[in-house]
Amino acid sequence: MKTTFKMQRGIFFLVVSLLLITTACQNEDETSLAAEGAELNSELALRSADIDLISDDIGIIVEEAYQEDESQVSFLPTCVTITTVLTTGSRTRTIDFGQGCELPNGNVLSGIITISHEVDNNPARRMIAVTFDNFHRNDVLIEGTRSIERVVSNDAGNPQSTATVNMQVTWPNGATYSREGTRIREWIEGVGSGTWTDNVFSITGSVTTTGVLGNTHAATITTALRRELACPFIVSGTVILSRNSASGTLVFGDGSCDNEASWTNPNGVTQTIYLN
Repeated sequence: MKTTFKMQRGIFFLVVSLLLITTACQNEDETSLAAEGAELNSELALRSADIDLISDDIGIIVEEAYQEDESQVSFLPTCVTITTVLTTGSRTRTIDFGQGCELPNGNVLSGIITISHEVDNNPARRMIAVTFDNFHRNDVLIEGTRSIERVVSNDAGNPQSTATVNMQVTWPNGATYSREGTRIREWIEGVGSGTWTDNVFSITGSVTTTGVLGNTHAATITTALRRELACPFIVSGTVILSRNSASGTLVFGDGSCDNEASWTNPNGVTQTIYLN
């Protein structure tokens, strides 16, 4: 009887121990998930939105330089020095912003962007390689590469560029973010008008961004971003930021030209953030 009692007591303590371990693991998992959600905060949303703006300004520059190459018409300011080198089967353009050059939308650039592409008999579709040399936008350093497939006319009859992005962005305080993914920019208004202010682009795609702590989140455009070149900011569109099971929503606005965006975190709390 004593032996049986001891066995029963041992089994009882074993069951209790297993229950405690299971509960502890569940609590740890819940804490981990909560921490993952907390990382999708307003600071991360702001950085993600700022990188979107930086990436789009680069797209604008490449588009303008390519347009000048094809049509001899450009809206880049006179403080930009553009040098073209032709070799057998290829063309390279160096776009030098010097120590500081302001775009018509107010953003200040410095350093060099180099674009190159093959010269062939099919100008309707071209692959363009883009690199950076000490290139800054509003004192933010941009490094890396992008490969762009540009078509003169997509299914809607508009010029379109599909960029494969691999870039690193460093703020003056040393905070560094890296981004990989695809951005599709369709030129939907102002094509061939000869003016800067009526040019409008629609942007779609998805990317992943790695932050200062090494955490990676995905950003997927669910409503196309609208970029009007007369404005230094994206004026509308929606992006979903997600990491593991947590997600938040970044809304760029109602079409007005301002630096405000709305961020809803994984807990459903909405706040206004201000873009740089």
